[in-house]
Amino acid sequence: MTDSAFGPVAGGAEARPAGSQAEAQADEPGRRLLRSGTRAAVAVAVVVTLVSALWGPGAAVAAALGGGLATAALAVGPLLLHATRDASPPAVTAAAAGGYAAVVVILGLAFALLAPVAWLSAEHLAAALVAVTVGGLAGQVRAVTRLRVPVFDEASSEQARGSSGPPDDDAAQSPPFAAR
Repeated sequence: MTDSAFGPVAGGAEARPAGSQAEAQADEPGRRLLRSGTRAAVAVAVVVTLVSALWGPGAAVAAALGGGLATAALAVGPLLLHATRDASPPAVTAAAAGGYAAVVVILGLAFALLAPVAWLSAEHLAAALVAVTVGGLAGQVRAVTRLRVPVFDEASSEQARGSSGPPDDDAAQSPPFAAR
C-alpha cells in the first residue's frame, strides 16, 4: 500500500513495480480531470436538454447539440495534459494556449453555422454551450482540488533522503569575504 508518490505507508508493502506505479501516477491527473469534467458536463447537458424540451423538439435538439459540442471541447484540456506530460514547460504552455484558442474558435464557428438554422433554437444552443461549459469546468476544478500530484519523482526523493548534502561537485560555493 502506498501513500501517493511518497513511498510505502507505514506497515504496508509495495504491490507493484516502481515503473508501473510511476506510469499510473503520471496518467492519473489527466484521467481524473477528464472523468470529472465529462461527468459534470454530461449531467448538465442532460438537464439543459430536458428543460429545453419544454420549448419543443427544435430547442431540445439545439440544447443536446450544444451540450455535446461543449463536452467535447472540455475534453481538450485533459487530453493536452496527457499529450504533453513529458514536454518542457514552454511547450506545455504553447500547447495549452493553442488548444484553448482552437476550441474557442471551433465553438464560435459551430455557433455561427448553427444559429441561422431555422428549426434550431439559437438561444437554447447558446444556453447549453454556456451551462455545460461552466458545469464541466466546475467538475474539473473539483478534481484539481483533490489531486495529489508529486512534485519530485521517487528517485529524487530517495536520493535526497539518503544523502546529507549535495554531491561534491555540486557543493555550494560562497564568495570569499573581503576583510575591512
